[in-house]
Amino acid sequence: MEIIAERRLTVDCGIHTLEATARLGKPTLSESGEDWFCPYEVQVGEWCKTFRLHGVDSMQALVLALKTLDVELEARAKEIGGQLLWFDEPFRSMLG
Repeated sequence: MEIIAERRLTVDCGIHTLEATARLGKPTLSESGEDWFCPYEVQVGEWCKTFRLHGVDSMQALVLALKTLDVELEARAKEIGGQLLWFDEPFRSMLG
């Protein structure tokens, strides 16, 4: 995955914190040439998972991946009983 953007956040679990990283990859035309996909990665502590979302063009694939990063990060933070923070404030969205 060719990373085009990255954001580091914190998961506050009360007695300890974990680093969380969101990485967004470069949109790529699929092998069939019919659609595009955009890879993205979520890492929280030692846990890491890479995903990819498809769109009808590179912009749609990019926007869908960007929006889905919010959901993936929040879900992982809740799974481990933590709160996602960005600059010591509750995380709202990758967009702001």
